[in-house]
Amino acid sequence: MSDYSFDFLFIGGGILGSAGAMALSKRLEEIGQSARIAVIDLDLEGEHSSTLKNAGGVRATWRNRANIELCKYSIDFYETIRDEVQFRELGYFWMHDREWWEEINKNYPLYKEYGLPVELHPSEAVPEFLPFVDNLEGIAGLSISRKAGLIDHYSLREYYRRQARKRGVRFFDRCFVKKIMVNDSEAREVIADQLKKSGDNKSEQIKKYLVNGEVEASKEEISFKCGTLINTAGAWSPRISKLYGFNDEEIKPRRRQMVVIKCPEVDLSSYGILIDTSDVYFHKDAENILAGYSNMDEPYGYNLEYGFGGLEEDSLFVRYIWLPLYQRISKFERVKFLRGWAGLYAETPDRSGYLGKVPGFKNIYECGAHTGRGLMISYGAGTALSDLILEGKFREELKHAKDLSRERPSGDLFEELHL
Repeated sequence: MSDYSFDFLFIGGGILGSAGAMALSKRLEEIGQSARIAVIDLDLEGEHSSTLKNAGGVRATWRNRANIELCKYSIDFYETIRDEVQFRELGYFWMHDREWWEEINKNYPLYKEYGLPVELHPSEAVPEFLPFVDNLEGIAGLSISRKAGLIDHYSLREYYRRQARKRGVRFFDRCFVKKIMVNDSEAREVIADQLKKSGDNKSEQIKKYLVNGEVEASKEEISFKCGTLINTAGAWSPRISKLYGFNDEEIKPRRRQMVVIKCPEVDLSSYGILIDTSDVYFHKDAENILAGYSNMDEPYGYNLEYGFGGLEEDSLFVRYIWLPLYQRISKFERVKFLRGWAGLYAETPDRSGYLGKVPGFKNIYECGAHTGRGLMISYGAGTALSDLILEGKFREELKHAKDLSRERPSGDLFEELHL
């Protein structure tokens, strides 16, 4: 059995694990210290990861200070590396129904306090900003978030990994964690199976592990001793929590589905994300349009199969995506369905994630279940996590991150404007 030893070990190498490893190694460098840091993951390439399955949207318009601070801090950073991560600050254009219009008006003073450029316009002003919208029925108002837009998830993840590797962080691929040794409330050792390369069936093999847990495969046992353990396994974090003895009843995985369509008559090149009152969100994707809808009737579980169908009359794609788009924008009458896929959200009861030390353990931390916000908060979350681990507190700009602990010291952090 191969044997390794690290001061800090991240389980989960998606956007949050990669950001956390970069932030931790960078902070150690800044204070003149060094440490052995590693990130292990079953699917480092990320073919089935939530990181590469999301829509790429970035915004800071939330109800709770913790989420606003993490997102704003991240966006401030993305602006400094916009070319490297293809950050297009083209805004969020949100057509609200009456309920959500009241919600964003209630939150508006908080946005002003944080210096977020958010505009609120009455429904009759919609055509001025969105000239292709020709049906205003059901729209109570339009919000435009200017400090928002689209970012390339792959480029951002790889940026984090390059910066981490430059500082000595090691990444281990194809590692399925099967046991975590805990002694006196401290994680001491992680035992994983490292899958051997399997050629053409690699993708399906990894998917089976992700969906079903351990399966029969050619593998080698590998040991990672650790001084501090950080759970950044996303939708799979409850499985990891169970291994160190924390029964997580809060985080649950739920399938989210998106599609790419072609509709040359609709030009979205000047816009970031657009959101309809039906909760369908869409944006330009190369020469096409990406669209998605979060079906809240979807049962919890590890389902990675696309199930919305295509242009057949009774498909879920037609019901949930095409029909609302066509009813709002008549130019969507003729579209070509190109492809669709499914990924996982890690959801919590109040739609806010967890960031902090795991209750009952001395050296285990977690960052995850941000319910679709992982990409947009990643830099802020990684920074907050490294602050907490190394200094036991958060910097001033991220001081409300303390509210994201399991204890929820400020109460529930329910987010209404959630997709």
